[in-house]
Amino acid sequence: MANANVVAGTNRLRHAIKALQDNWVLTEATWNDSVRQRFEERYLAPLDPAVGAAVIGMHKLAEVLDQVRRDCTDRSEKL
Repeated sequence: MANANVVAGTNRLRHAIKALQDNWVLTEATWNDSVRQRFEERYLAPLDPAVGAAVIGMHKLAEVLDQVRRDCTDRSEKL
């Protein structure tokens, strides 16, 4: 089983980016000019691929931590 703390962090990150995207859509009704467009391009658009890469990395980290835990448990049982 994947490391629970890392998985929880991954879920929080996904939830946070979803909430940001949902709220960003709401701003369009009152803020729809070139400044908004530049802000979106500069700060928000790069978040999606960055969060995706972070989630992949966090899953890999959870797998490594689980393997370390199993290896340490196996060694302690042999002693």
